[in-house]
Amino acid sequence: MHNKTNKLSITKKSAWSLILAAKYFKSKSPDEISKIHIEKSINKKILKYEYDIQKKVIIDSNFEIDDYGHSLFKMYLPLIFNNQKNYVIAHLAQTLDGLIATKSGESKYISSKENLFHIHALRAISDIIIVGYKTVQFDNPMLTTRLVKGENPMRIIIDKDNKLSKKYNVFSNEDDKGYKIISDKLKSRNTNIFQLPLVNNQFDEKDIISLMTKLNKSIIFIEGGGMTISKFYQENLINKLYLCISPIILGEGISSFILPEKQSLSEIKQHEITYSIMGTDILCDINLI
Repeated sequence: MHNKTNKLSITKKSAWSLILAAKYFKSKSPDEISKIHIEKSINKKILKYEYDIQKKVIIDSNFEIDDYGHSLFKMYLPLIFNNQKNYVIAHLAQTLDGLIATKSGESKYISSKENLFHIHALRAISDIIIVGYKTVQFDNPMLTTRLVKGENPMRIIIDKDNKLSKKYNVFSNEDDKGYKIISDKLKSRNTNIFQLPLVNNQFDEKDIISLMTKLNKSIIFIEGGGMTISKFYQENLINKLYLCISPIILGEGISSFILPEKQSLSEIKQHEITYSIMGTDILCDINLI
């Protein structure tokens, strides 16, 4: 073990760089390892730590880990070292009254800047981002990692009827990582297109996950919207759900989840939840699978 009195101090940016180093390590390492050793030169300092994948804790380091750094390592390292063939993360930001957007579909800035950092961090550690076409229509997001250091992942928009043009930010970004999934009944000359069959005029979410496997994408981040996340939730395909609750009330708008009505309270699943404060928001961390 390193002597505590001789440990180095690190910044928030350094802590995040060490998490990205773990992401790079995971992409090059065998799946059966139980402990990892990360060593990275940052600002002319050699920073080292050892992480126990099974226990989900850092067991040794040559630097001091403050509360903020601890929260970063605790949140993101287990996602990176998840030991699943496909690990699906979903995130929703909602109001106190359970809404994710106004009736017109406006949803930007419901959550705090701290939660925006969290969303961008999830993008950076993910292999691919999935959103529905309405999220692109209403918000025109870039779906990049511009708020954090890290490479932009591939982005896929579920657009069965091929409604979206290339004018949207997600397709016009110079990294050319914006793709669509459209019906296999349609013809398109556009590039960056995947095609899947429709079942009852909808994609089967299991087919989408199978496509991710073929693309060798392990960490899958479903960023929105509520309908898209609800469909994956209903099919029991989400491993980790982050539900960010913002201290505002809209009154009317679009609900977080769109699910079939339950006839009895006994049919409803109960989920174990841990909570953390994220700026002015409360982040619910929910393990589903």
